[in-house]
Amino acid sequence: MKKRFSMLLVLAMTMGLVASGCGNKEESKETVGKDKVVAQKEEKEGKKVAGGSVVRAMPTDISSLNILYETGDEGMTMLKPVYDPLYVVSKDEVRYYLAESREVSEDGKTITVKLRDGLKWHDGEPITADDVIWNFEFRMDKENKTSSGTMVNRKPVSVEKVDDLTFKVVLPEVSASYDATLGGMKLLPKHVYEGEANIASSKLNMTQGVGSGPYKVKEWKQGESLTLEKFDDYYKEVNLDSVIFKIMPNESAQEIAFENGELNIMRVSTVDKYEKYAADDRYELVTLDEGRINYMGFNANSELMKDIEARKAIVAALDVSAIVEGAYGSEDIAVPAKTVFCEQNFYYEDIDGYEYNIEEAKKLVQSSGLEGKTLKLVYNSSRANMEDCALVIQQQLKEVGINVEITGYETQGFFEKFFYTDAGDWDLGLNGYSTNGDNQGDEYMFSKEGFLSKNLCSTDEIAKLWNEGDATIDTEKRAEIYADLQQQIKDAYTMVPISDCKFILAVDKKLEGCDAINMVPVFEDYTKLYMTE
Repeated sequence: MKKRFSMLLVLAMTMGLVASGCGNKEESKETVGKDKVVAQKEEKEGKKVAGGSVVRAMPTDISSLNILYETGDEGMTMLKPVYDPLYVVSKDEVRYYLAESREVSEDGKTITVKLRDGLKWHDGEPITADDVIWNFEFRMDKENKTSSGTMVNRKPVSVEKVDDLTFKVVLPEVSASYDATLGGMKLLPKHVYEGEANIASSKLNMTQGVGSGPYKVKEWKQGESLTLEKFDDYYKEVNLDSVIFKIMPNESAQEIAFENGELNIMRVSTVDKYEKYAADDRYELVTLDEGRINYMGFNANSELMKDIEARKAIVAALDVSAIVEGAYGSEDIAVPAKTVFCEQNFYYEDIDGYEYNIEEAKKLVQSSGLEGKTLKLVYNSSRANMEDCALVIQQQLKEVGINVEITGYETQGFFEKFFYTDAGDWDLGLNGYSTNGDNQGDEYMFSKEGFLSKNLCSTDEIAKLWNEGDATIDTEKRAEIYADLQQQIKDAYTMVPISDCKFILAVDKKLEGCDAINMVPVFEDYTKLYMTE
């Protein structure tokens, strides 16, 4: 770890890194100091051609072909081209997909949505308002274990068909975030699943994958690959013939496959890889604002972490800037995070992060009884940079008299331990979450009333603020509430924000459109991608 840290530090001091985009020749993303990358951008003038494929590696496979039961980013990413949302509400605009339009009433309690005419499922059947109504109905059945979009403050919404292409949702009370929730809803085909006693455990989840997006499932080789092919009846032009995901847990194997031409896109998460591919004429680097916060959480079911003084001791001992530098190597890859939200959220207050104070940490370690104790830290080994973060944290806590035992788990195993069990058999955990868009989207993790809060160190006042933030459509009032939430989550020592990352891709120069929508997860709209000569 010391060797890696030193090497990354030297690279960070000697490199001038750049953030660049592909596919938009009029506007380039940030370009800072790396003439090579700028030159790549200027030289890229290829002519658009039909066909081609995107081939990308993923560290883990999907668990089924039904996107509603995917919990990890990897599964959501792989099935994104198969299932379109109704619409996407971002900080600056609304982008429509299955929906042609939507109207929100003045009081915010009624949303009327009109679907595009002529939409088809991947098996050729029409998509209508009846599909939408049925999707609400089956989600309201607790046995199906997916209630997203059907409840507001634990009260059911009502939905009615207006005509074959129009439906109306009426909320039991105001929910400022519901518009975004409704827009993000992914639909299942009624004619495929209707009659299934339990959709959550249906065998159809492993065989069907009938969706509504620009690509349909051609072949799923479990543990090996997912191949998607162009859907000819999609409502607009689809440029590429196929999208292929190859399951490669090992980053070195991914890099070899990328350089051999087996992949034409690969995530870059370290400064040495960034420098390597910036200097290679075959590739272009694409940098997107990830809108993702990586953090360290405390386990409320750990006897040691229940004590806020113990949490304060750990926080004071952590030099977050050094963690980011050691794990990522450069602030062009990631910057230290300071709060639960980021600038891609609707509401964001630039507050100070925790203060690093090693002398205060030593005092608190003694007074809280942590001195000489061994803490168990768990992390997601499938996620880039998590292990390096864990190693730096281990070293920093050792300096104040705390031993740390670190254990990595692949995505599903990590989620099971971090979110779904309350055995109290770990103390610290490294996780990350996408937080762009409406701030209320983070409530499920950081409110005591959220469904992923079994191990959350939090307060009733914080839960109350989350509810208040969703119960008003007054934007100024919401801004005040979420600013208060940022501070109270900090004061409760709920979590330690670690890094606010850039999402950087090395891309074959012939592939364009990668930054057409500067949002993560990539790519929101696969029809924006195309090949050039």
